[in-house]
Amino acid sequence: MYQLIQGLAQSFLVRLPMSYIMSVQPDASLSMIGLVAPTATVFGIVLNLMFFIFYQKKLNIKGNENKEN
Repeated sequence: MYQLIQGLAQSFLVRLPMSYIMSVQPDASLSMIGLVAPTATVFGIVLNLMFFIFYQKKLNIKGNENKEN
């Protein structure tokens, strides 16, 4: 389920808006529009790292609660 949300976020929050913004620039070129894909990939990596850190903290909290009991 997470991969679906992450893929949709990359597409609708980064790729589509940036593609449009880059295409309406006065000196638009395929190089500028081509930068959208790596930018979306970096966004996906950051999103995955945030999820990983959040999930690790959640596991640590649950692990500490089980040790106390």
